[in-house]
This record gives sequence, C-alpha cells and structure tokens, in this order.
Amino acid sequence: MLIATTTLPDAAEQIETHCLELFERWCETRHVVPLAYLMHAWPMAAPAPHLAGRLAQSLQTLMHLHADALDGEDCRLIEQAIAIAERIWRSR
Repeated sequence: MLIATTTLPDAAEQIETHCLELFERWCETRHVVPLAYLMHAWPMAAPAPHLAGRLAQSLQTLMHLHADALDGEDCRLIEQAIAIAERIWRSR
C-alpha cells in the first residue's frame, strides 16, 4: 500500500497493528532484547514522520544485530512495519 493512497493516520494505524502484535508475541515468549528495540521507538505519540523514521531505524538495527533471535513471523511483521514507517518518513 502506498502512502500516496493511504492517509497518515491509516499508515500509523497499520504500524500500530504490527508493533502491537510484535509486542504481544515478545512479551508472551519473554524475548527481552527485541522488546527493548521496539520500546525504544514505540508506541509513537503521534503519526509524525520523524517518529516513524526513528521506529524504522530501531527495527532495522534489531534485524541487523539480532536476526538470530527472530523467527519468520517476527521478520515479516518487522519488515512490513519498516516499509510503512519509511513511507511516512519520506512523505515529510
């Protein structure tokens, strides 16, 4: 879904959905390191481009440094959240 056809609140809602699912998965399994990276930038106070950029950067760092701690579903959700966050960040 492109940011041009999606409003900022819709994109922020999609990010919220992905991040909430990651949060619940990692709390349930007690994956503290991924939770720390997620909580560094989420929840976002508002759907602002700079906050979306910070979230994308934090999740990219998690994927780069701790890929071995993530399963396939984690990676899918992270990649989707990053893609949406980067679209918001570039729309500024």
